[in-house]
Amino acid sequence: MTVPDLSATPAGRASAADALNLITSLADTARASADPLATREEAAGWLRAAGLLPADDATLSGSEHGALLRLRDSLRDVLAARSERRPDADAGARLTRALADGRLVVTVDPAGTAGLASSARAVYSNLVAAIAIAVARAIG
Repeated sequence: MTVPDLSATPAGRASAADALNLITSLADTARASADPLATREEAAGWLRAAGLLPADDATLSGSEHGALLRLRDSLRDVLAARSERRPDADAGARLTRALADGRLVVTVDPAGTAGLASSARAVYSNLVAAIAIAVARAIG
């Protein structure tokens, strides 16, 4: 499985293709024979490889790990519904709740270009914000 490193993209903005690759890679972890998100430690390794978790000693708490698995499951359900061209209000609502942990705000740079960023300082909130931005770019 290839996990794109989005940390080096111009201006920190992934292309729609990179964003789609990220969210499908995350959703597909549930299908792997050995789930790379099964434990907090394995999830941290996968998130680091994806450029979503700093390379330092940052880890996930038990509740953050549980929230990450719920986010993945709801993302997988939304992507499945989209591919089948059927609405799934429950999956959409669950993904919306999971992505709220990202605490997104609109930012405007000196050139007047708008973007999205997390207003949180917590590592988990920042990685959820990056996933939320990827979701918006890929399927928005």
